[in-house]
Order: sequence, then structure tokens, then C-alpha cells
Amino acid sequence: MRRLVVLLGLVALAFVAATTGSAAQGKQISIDINDSFQDPDLSAECGVDVFIDFVAHLQVTLVYNQSGLVVREIDHAGNGRVTYRSPDTGKSFSFPFQPSQWDYGSGAVIGSTATFQFVGLFGHATGFIDSDAGLVRIVGVVTGFDEFGIPLVEGTEIIAEHGNLNSGEDITAAICAALT
Repeated sequence: MRRLVVLLGLVALAFVAATTGSAAQGKQISIDINDSFQDPDLSAECGVDVFIDFVAHLQVTLVYNQSGLVVREIDHAGNGRVTYRSPDTGKSFSFPFQPSQWDYGSGAVIGSTATFQFVGLFGHATGFIDSDAGLVRIVGVVTGFDEFGIPLVEGTEIIAEHGNLNSGEDITAAICAALT
């Protein structure tokens, strides 16, 4: 489960890497993501190089309060995909990004609480494990702001899980089986 939270956190960080302007009631931001990185833990576990690719065109909606603080964020990942691949074996599998919703209470400031959730399909290695799908809601703390003023959040606790959510060990085993 910790690996799922870390992956969801990485996806969330990718979602919030966008520019904003001055305070307004709401703002739409378009973000193109085309990011790839090697996962050293999965590579070690699977015995082959494992890369994770994020490709998406995101539509982010930020909502501000009258003081100009972000109070809500909705991230839509139109046609976005997460791909796990191994160049060593030539095997890969993909599944779609899911939208996320962020609640910053009365306004995001360093140290304030944020609650965020993901709903839908979280992972799918066809034929190797049942899909992870449902709802995951996480509470966290605003740790800072990126260079554009978007809140950065560190998840601290999963407060709700509904649906089919596999164990971290089962997910790792399925990823390795699909890629080797």
C-alpha cells in the first residue's frame, strides 16, 4: 500500500506542476506531462530495469478564496496513461490516469491540512492481478509551494479506502510477472 501512496503522490506532484496567475475565483490550467523514470525498487525486485512513464494532457482547475489562497483543486487527466515497461524484456502494460480532487480547507498555507482523493482505476496488469480500483482518500500537510505558487502536499495518512485494493507485495509481484 505504501508503494501505491508513493506512486499516487508522484502523480499528484506531476499534476500540480503548472503556472498560476494572480488570485481569482477559479482558474483553468493546461499541463502536458511526458515524464519517464526508472524505479530502482521495482528494478531490484524484478531483476530487470523497470521504467514508469506518465503521459497526459491535464486540465487543472484551481479555486481561490477572497484572500487569494487556493482552497480547491480538481485535476482531470484527459487521455492520460501510466505505463510500466522493461527495455530488457520489451514488455509493458498501461492503464489510464484518474482524476484527483484536492481540498485545502480555508486556504493552503505551509502547515495547513489538505485532503485529496483519487477515484477510479489505480492499476491494471491484465492477467496477473485483479485491477486496483475504487476510492483512496488521503490527508496530508502543505509543505510548501512550487515556483508557480501551487501547494505541495505530503500525504500523511490514508483515511478512506473503498473498492479492490491489493497489497503492495501482490502489486509488485504482478508488475514483475507482467514485465519478465
